[in-house]
Amino acid sequence: MYIAIVSGAFIGAMMVPLCAQSGIQSNQTSGSSDEFSFSRAVESLSPVFDRFYPEEEGTWRFGTGIDFSSGKYGDAEKTEILYLPLNLSYLNGPWNFKLTVPWIRMSGDGSVIGGGEGGVIVGPKGGDTKTEEGLGDIWATAAYSLDSFPSDWGFLDLVGKVKLPTADSDKGLGTGEFDYTLQIDYFKAMGKFSPMVTLAYKVKGSPDEYKLDNVFYTSVGGDYRYSEKINFGASLDFQQASTDTSDDSLEIFSYLGYRLPEDRLLTTYMYFGLSDGSPDFGGGLQIRITL
Repeated sequence: MYIAIVSGAFIGAMMVPLCAQSGIQSNQTSGSSDEFSFSRAVESLSPVFDRFYPEEEGTWRFGTGIDFSSGKYGDAEKTEILYLPLNLSYLNGPWNFKLTVPWIRMSGDGSVIGGGEGGVIVGPKGGDTKTEEGLGDIWATAAYSLDSFPSDWGFLDLVGKVKLPTADSDKGLGTGEFDYTLQIDYFKAMGKFSPMVTLAYKVKGSPDEYKLDNVFYTSVGGDYRYSEKINFGASLDFQQASTDTSDDSLEIFSYLGYRLPEDRLLTTYMYFGLSDGSPDFGGGLQIRITL
């Protein structure tokens, strides 16, 4: 466990000097930068654990945790986001269904909208610094593991997501529009090490005030199975900006997972932004319990 913790800390320490942002004019039009920070830790570890430690069909899982991020997003004022989700998932054969209901708290000048699993929208500079909180956007996810995919080639999951616009758009907690994501997750077990790749296409709903383009997202990284109880890994995540006037998102993400008794999974993680389309830094803790 000491090795895993040191590895995560080393990644974070190495990336801190790279987090200096180049700066964007604060009056630019809106763009988007999806973090998916909270869900990334679960989605990075879950396929690995599910393949190596399969559970019975008809299994229910409950998850919760906390995610905090802070960044200026190229602006003069920083925005802080606290994200507290409740997850309920159901596994049946190759299918995995999940519902995420979050509470969100945002402090900033209003130039950043949303957060958590749905990511953020970086928009024009707002007014005075204020704090808003309330129900975030609810996410419904369905994933299908392709058992017909040759295991010698690796493991492949097809994922679909729908964002239900339950967050208050007047408070800046969401856009008030539906979003859709089509995603492919791939990893290949190579002894204790498993390289991982995610490709996604995100369809953005545009509010009346501004238009958001659809974007591509990709993540490339690796997971190391240190023991039957400990996994750790890192990834480099990139996403296109949803307008020409905002920066693409680029982040380094690292995590440490610990498998507790009775199929409980505890995960800590941290991430650092390498562009103005990302937060400067963030991190969190989550736990997943098999019911």
